[in-house]
Amino acid sequence: MFNGLVVTGINGQTERLVGFTNVRRKWRVNGDHSLSFDLLNVEEGKHSYFLADKRAKITDRFGDEYIIRNISKPGHRKKSFQAIHIFFDDFLQTVQHGVLNGYTNFVQAITFVFQNTGWTWINQGAFASTRFENFGKANSLSLFQDLLNRYKAEFHIDNKNKQIIFKNEIGNYTEAQFRYGHNLITFNEESDMNNFSTTIRGTGKAPDGSDIVVDYRSPMADVYGELPQDPFEDERFNSVESVTDECKDRINDVPDTKFSTSVANLIENGLKLHQYDYGDYVYMLYEEADVKVRIRIVEMTDDPTNEKISPVVELSTFKQLKTMAAIQAQFQQTQKQVKDLMDENGNLSMRLKKLYANTNVFTDHTGMWMMDPDDSNRYAHHGSGGSDYHKGMLRVERPDGAAWIQDGISRNNLVIQPTHTPFLGENVTVRNRYARTTVQTWEFYNAYDANHEGRYMKVAGYGQTSLGDLGVAVESYGGGISFYQVLTVPHTPGITEGQYFEMIIDLGVPTYSEMYFYVKFRSIDVNPEVGLRVNRIIQFG
Repeated sequence: MFNGLVVTGINGQTERLVGFTNVRRKWRVNGDHSLSFDLLNVEEGKHSYFLADKRAKITDRFGDEYIIRNISKPGHRKKSFQAIHIFFDDFLQTVQHGVLNGYTNFVQAITFVFQNTGWTWINQGAFASTRFENFGKANSLSLFQDLLNRYKAEFHIDNKNKQIIFKNEIGNYTEAQFRYGHNLITFNEESDMNNFSTTIRGTGKAPDGSDIVVDYRSPMADVYGELPQDPFEDERFNSVESVTDECKDRINDVPDTKFSTSVANLIENGLKLHQYDYGDYVYMLYEEADVKVRIRIVEMTDDPTNEKISPVVELSTFKQLKTMAAIQAQFQQTQKQVKDLMDENGNLSMRLKKLYANTNVFTDHTGMWMMDPDDSNRYAHHGSGGSDYHKGMLRVERPDGAAWIQDGISRNNLVIQPTHTPFLGENVTVRNRYARTTVQTWEFYNAYDANHEGRYMKVAGYGQTSLGDLGVAVESYGGGISFYQVLTVPHTPGITEGQYFEMIIDLGVPTYSEMYFYVKFRSIDVNPEVGLRVNRIIQFG
């Protein structure tokens, strides 16, 4: 296997590079994918030396391609290059002129961003829909970065197939561990103890109604002393064991640590010899407290032309990835660290079902609970009696990727039909597609009945107001829920076209009982004729 570098000039000529040194390939989780090297102007390499220039393509032994974007020439005998992966270059060169607005699922968003890029994608994650406002009119790389931020997604490049693979988290969970102690040689080290705690009090509720109070002390207190975290109370936990487990889960007793070191030095400190990749997790053993925590390889720098050079890795326990460098589009990413979430292939664990990163998951004698950590009344419960979803903890997606139920609410609109024949007032005539009146008292336009199945009702139509102001009212009758709302469509002198109007009425929490209402209208001014046409009445939300 050829271990060198190949250059393809902008003229299409391809040659093997001769005289390259200091080759460094850097790949970072949701960040920098680049190649740098020096090239000496040696006699045997003259055929390729001048091909390596602006916008030339460099291919390494793995088949990954990089486009030269920065060149330094300290003299006539040497050039230094910085190149970004061709994926980023392709996306920088592609502009999406359209826009996306409104709630958009992940499939719709990436389909939009990938248009005309020459790349395809595979989605192996689960992502909630998010709302976009004027998303577009920019190069695909900046849109790609925005997409990752919004959906909390990570990606892997398959250059051979020109394909991007999306996951909630790339990399693998390994059982390998190393010692974090005096013998570990690190650089660029950073620690953050702002949210660090070593003690926490949790309170649950026993079956007899009494409080269960647990004061948990982390082993890290032996090293850093007792640093309290805010206490919590949660009646869902009804045993000392369950409250203790929740204390262990909630306490922030892992110092946020980030540092770079060589894989060889990690192996010297206990890490098993293995082919690690960026995105992988290993265990870091704190020697002082005999505690091990998961730490992630967020960046890897190696020499693709020389396997004997030990890769340098950046490891981090930060819940957010702090990128060190930005590519041309300031490509940097902040991601949540999701613990115990993925299977061995980096996909969502169907066994754990910890969906969307922040959910508290546990089981008891009734089944499995999935709870919002900020609202214990917002949960999903799965047991032998079926599944129960509270306060919007449900999303159902159609085969084409569109959300059918979003946040527990059906996105289908319920159309309300009027009575036939129309329930018109005595002073109403119908002419030229409008019901018309000249009186100032409220006149019936029509009557309606429906089941109260949506939170809101929209009444939309057109008013004929060329001669005066139009009043429109929606009024309930006949028992059931009660509501009344009035709208004025203002006078538009000289304009004969109908003026669009829209009324949104809050019907309250759906009761699923029958409701009855009228649409009425009147001329607000004396004598001028006004017209009304209702095009649509729907329930939604």
